[in-house]
Amino acid sequence: LMARFPGDPRLSPLLAKTILWFFRRFGPAYILPSSDEYRENKGGILAAYSTPGTAQPLVDFCTSLCLMYFCHLPQEKEVHDETTALLKAMAKKPFVRQLLMGCSSFDKIVALSSATSCLRHNASASEVATSMKTVSDDLTLDVVTGYQRLPYSDRARILTCIIIACSDMQNDKSNIMLTGCLKAVEMSFSNLCQALREKKAHSSNINVQESACLSIFLYGGIVLASEMSEPERIPLFITPSLPHLSGLMTFYAEDLTICEGLLKLFRDYAEQYIDMLTREQCIELFTASASMLKLYSEHHCKNRDISKPSEALEDFEEEKNYSDVMSAIQLLIHLGTKDFTNLCNTQTRSSQGIKTGQITDVIFFGLQQIIPLMTQGLLQFPTLCQHYFTLVGFMVETYPEKLCALPFELFNSLVESLLFGMAHSDQMVSKSSLQGISSLAKEHLKTHALGTHLTTNPDIFDVCTRRLIREVIFQPIIWDRLEPAGSALLPLAAINVQGFINIVNNFSRQLSEAKQGRLISAFEQLIKPDVLSHVVTEGREG
Repeated sequence: LMARFPGDPRLSPLLAKTILWFFRRFGPAYILPSSDEYRENKGGILAAYSTPGTAQPLVDFCTSLCLMYFCHLPQEKEVHDETTALLKAMAKKPFVRQLLMGCSSFDKIVALSSATSCLRHNASASEVATSMKTVSDDLTLDVVTGYQRLPYSDRARILTCIIIACSDMQNDKSNIMLTGCLKAVEMSFSNLCQALREKKAHSSNINVQESACLSIFLYGGIVLASEMSEPERIPLFITPSLPHLSGLMTFYAEDLTICEGLLKLFRDYAEQYIDMLTREQCIELFTASASMLKLYSEHHCKNRDISKPSEALEDFEEEKNYSDVMSAIQLLIHLGTKDFTNLCNTQTRSSQGIKTGQITDVIFFGLQQIIPLMTQGLLQFPTLCQHYFTLVGFMVETYPEKLCALPFELFNSLVESLLFGMAHSDQMVSKSSLQGISSLAKEHLKTHALGTHLTTNPDIFDVCTRRLIREVIFQPIIWDRLEPAGSALLPLAAINVQGFINIVNNFSRQLSEAKQGRLISAFEQLIKPDVLSHVVTEGREG
């Protein structure tokens, strides 16, 4: 019906979504079922599509269904959530990949992806015709223009499915399709970079901006194909393009949409492939990321207005407004992983490695730019809050001396965020915050690193102690953060014993007489000289 009457108003996107949902669940389970998945496969529904001959028509039908919806319902997001999920579910099964190579509909999807890799939404008719001729003579104008209307994000998801499906290295047709798709994306992006570099196109031109967005999305789709066979091929393809992708920031540093797309691309690349990168690939990723993060920070972190969370919007929806900040934080976390740092630090006869200090300097620089943004307004967003404290916890625990050397305003903002986090309902956030406070206090005990800040504000540690006792230790939440709270309390007490005693005495006055005695007795045990001496001299508790 869709193929014969694509304009029929009775065609329902909701019905399409439901049909696709069924096949998304049915296909992976019953098309060529594996003996590893089922104990017995002797008959019934499991045997119906258990051979290539019986399964091929069902695979043909599913791919034809996806193709029709791609081309005739391009603006229905929920439909394409299901089409791409169905296509990916089939592509992830190695034996089904072979059947996909025999589907004419899949061939057409691959051809459409290659043909439209350079076609913006507003591409002219002549551009569409030229692109069609270079790829296949079997494509019709209606099909190409329909596929062209798909959002760039959906085209990227389809490309992910295609790469996974075409990843069988033993199949010649798969290799040809995979190479064609990757080359089409690479050629389109290369032409864009050349035009910008030679000033044949102006970066402010809306068509050029659209082309940049399209390329970023398609590269993002390639990066997310880590479930393919032999995924090491993706870093080999992506690495030469990283400097050029990062170089887009020199033209579009003020465009938050493009910046966010690049940050997500680099974040996803680091997340998916960091454990399989070679030394040279790690260095290339670090160099490109460092350049991009610096330009992003200069244009989107300094003097950025942060609006208070609105009660009218769902937290998840409003959190999306700051997804660029989240992507930057996640990228910094990946760059700080031990394996990545060790690989970058490796030296060879032909080249020096990147020193660990250079990597931490970039992470520290990024954190400096992000700290002022992380007001209590942004920290209300759960996912953003978790990632921020993961980064802060890593930096404070590993490099406390760097954070102690922050300018006072930034250091004060950092401490305020840690004090907010220590009483957070999320155990991980609380633990990271308490460990951060503990690390800063221990660093001051060891090196007096905060002497200058204490001159500006002598009550820094007293405020931390007071709030720790009031907001954490004497609250019901203490039981899921008992150990990190104790680890933070001891060094704070060791810094200023008399101040600690005064705070405890003031707090005890709020309790009944029976509880006062028990409280004071417990804290007297805590501040015994032999206990505190271990904290002062060895940085450990007890």
